[in-house]
Amino acid sequence: MKYSLFLILFCLKMSYGQEKTKTSLAFKPEFNLYAIAPINFGDNYLAKANKPHIGIGINFNFIQVQHFKLGMGYDFISYSITDVSKAGNIGSSRYNSVYGLLGYEIKLSNEIYLQPYLGFGSVKLNFKSGNKSFGHQTGNDFRIGFNVDYKLDKTISAFAGLGYVSTGYNINTAPEYVSFYDNSKMLQINIGLKIN
Repeated sequence: MKYSLFLILFCLKMSYGQEKTKTSLAFKPEFNLYAIAPINFGDNYLAKANKPHIGIGINFNFIQVQHFKLGMGYDFISYSITDVSKAGNIGSSRYNSVYGLLGYEIKLSNEIYLQPYLGFGSVKLNFKSGNKSFGHQTGNDFRIGFNVDYKLDKTISAFAGLGYVSTGYNINTAPEYVSFYDNSKMLQINIGLKIN
């Protein structure tokens, strides 16, 4: 899947090949703050034993090479337990992800931009009940998606986007339970503001 997106981005880049441009590496800071509406699915712990709440995300793009953008981000989503038989004696789960991000900006009009992206990161899933910690799981996530930006002025844009996040967790449990606890799959609907 990730190779398909790179191929699409490469083809889009080549379609602009009639314009003569110099390859330039530039420091162009860009800050995004957004709300996340998570939709977990599949036969796994987050989807079957938890109810998600609206999360928050931030990312910071700092390097740009022509239309490619490189940055990093952080997502936080809290969950309430809905099935204690699967979750155990805990009250909430908290999903934290720190990730690197590669995006590509496509100008559709003077105000509207499309930005597909890929990301890979490190995840920590914390388990809590009140103020008491019940440990955590760690793992890695892969994300792919896109945002559509609408420029409000020269420095601020509003955006909405859709992303898919697949996470694999390090788990040590009985073999019959591994496939339930070692992964999660999520669609993220993101709405926020971009400052550049």
